[in-house]
Amino acid sequence: MKQKVLIMRCNEYDPDRITGIIKEGMEELNVKPSGRILLKPNVVIAHPEIFPHAFTRKEFLDGAIEATKNKAENVKEISVGERSGITIPTRYNFKNAGYPEVIKKHKIKTYYFDEDRQVPVKIKGKEVLRNTLFVPKPIARADFLINLPKFKAHPWCRLTLSLKNFIGIQDDRHRLVDHNQFLEHKIADLQAVIQPQFIAIDAITAGQKMMLTPTPFSMGAIVMGTNSCAVDTVGCHMVNVDPTGMLTGLGVTSAASATTTMVAGRPLASEDKL
Repeated sequence: MKQKVLIMRCNEYDPDRITGIIKEGMEELNVKPSGRILLKPNVVIAHPEIFPHAFTRKEFLDGAIEATKNKAENVKEISVGERSGITIPTRYNFKNAGYPEVIKKHKIKTYYFDEDRQVPVKIKGKEVLRNTLFVPKPIARADFLINLPKFKAHPWCRLTLSLKNFIGIQDDRHRLVDHNQFLEHKIADLQAVIQPQFIAIDAITAGQKMMLTPTPFSMGAIVMGTNSCAVDTVGCHMVNVDPTGMLTGLGVTSAASATTTMVAGRPLASEDKL
């Protein structure tokens, strides 16, 4: 099955510019959000001075919400939801990230997954670690999931992109289960709970070397698609990482091998160093 991935130039965190690019991406990919729409950023940790490059920026979230509102149909609810890093209250990190004022501006709902009821979801597969996973109720009942990862490095999985961002859909007690040498397998299993219908990666300023305190790297791009394997494959190639190794580690080789990726949009110039 052929999947299209868009790489669009965006050099700065201008919410209006980001809105326009994401709207264009949704149109190009024929994405029409509807029903209960949940936007899931990466806010593993946030602080404007100590951890300025570890999370999806508020300007990016602002643009994504505005684009979603513009393109959505038959809306029941638009919300933002996340579970930050283990032991750190998500509410605290949202405040540090500047999210509350953005969410208030758009008059949408917030779900702090560590404060929400966790419900069981059955998953199937010969190689799954567990037949039942617990996720927050807003995830289980979402009709349309929009994944908004931050493009950055990860010490175990090499990169945090669309697939890895799913680790933030569980609260601490369930997130800790298999959060060990089986982490990559666990991330693969989480894909069976729900699939994002649209992905927009904040790659305007990417993060190198570390996960929580990454060295900023000006990539100047927004990467969009509707298939996590395809989007992550393109993301790997953007920084010269072998996607086969990463996707194999995440247990999604079968999905990746069945996916033909077509890259479109406004590519980065040849002189750009990635």
